[in-house]
Amino acid sequence: MDTHLTLNFLAAYVHQHKYYLEAWRAKGLSWNWGAALFGVAWFAYRKMYGWATFIYLVNLFVGFALGAMVLDEASFNEVYLLFALFQRVLLGLVCNFLYYVSAVRKIKKAYSKNAMLDLEDTRKLGGVSVRGVVVVVFVNIGFSLLDVLLTS
Repeated sequence: MDTHLTLNFLAAYVHQHKYYLEAWRAKGLSWNWGAALFGVAWFAYRKMYGWATFIYLVNLFVGFALGAMVLDEASFNEVYLLFALFQRVLLGLVCNFLYYVSAVRKIKKAYSKNAMLDLEDTRKLGGVSVRGVVVVVFVNIGFSLLDVLLTS
């Protein structure tokens, strides 16, 4: 798969979304407000389910670790808020790179299975997932209900 083809496939993958194509051309870190503001939901929306799951697991681990430290509620909230802000800044900085790596990996995997992969197939492979965001919303609601049940 040559470079010219890969660029065409990447453009199809993101549905010609100019923002990502420019961020990927610039190479390096770039800021993404969507990922910084919406975190896990952004990753699910961009069909990066593995990263969304990983971020959930990190958040759970940090929450349990802070809970095991037997902090009072105000201290727990302050420390977790600092962690969340750090995480959002980190996600805002690295998500475009992670999206690029994910797109290239998915395109190459699909191409290795089907050398006749065309741009329309790549377009279907990429894009966005509203269902992914709905799942994130329901998981968040579930975690909130579980928190209420466990703390009352």
